[in-house]
Amino acid sequence: MPSDLRRRLDAGLRDAAFARLLGVEVVEWEPGTARTRFTPGADQTNVHGSVHGAALFALADAAFEVACNGYGRVAVGLDVSVHYAAVAEAGQVLVADAVEVTRSKRVASYRVDVSAADGRTRCSALAVAFRTDHWHLGVEAWPAQWRERY
Repeated sequence: MPSDLRRRLDAGLRDAAFARLLGVEVVEWEPGTARTRFTPGADQTNVHGSVHGAALFALADAAFEVACNGYGRVAVGLDVSVHYAAVAEAGQVLVADAVEVTRSKRVASYRVDVSAADGRTRCSALAVAFRTDHWHLGVEAWPAQWRERY
């Protein structure tokens, strides 16, 4: 990816309004992969006092969003299946890693794992994205060879 396009796309991927509202940070990304980080507070807990599943899902979804849009092609979520594996506590730094599993012109699938510093997985997700004909920054910004390949 040309460096000027990466820089411009990076600014947009890091500025997703919902992730920003929650305090989710994009740590790093490449086309098809992403890592996000989040430290949930007491206001993001459930009735049991542990981190609410919706907060874990939002962190995973933010990584998925960046990974599937990281080629520059506008991609939208079609389906996400989440398995909550272990309790997360408020104040724990949580990290979500999204990795592309398959990609065609129209559909791509991702595995997303959310873990804490202790290395234990808190939740895992399988996510599917629809890849549109639209491009971030406008179609004319992207070289024809890039558009053909991705």
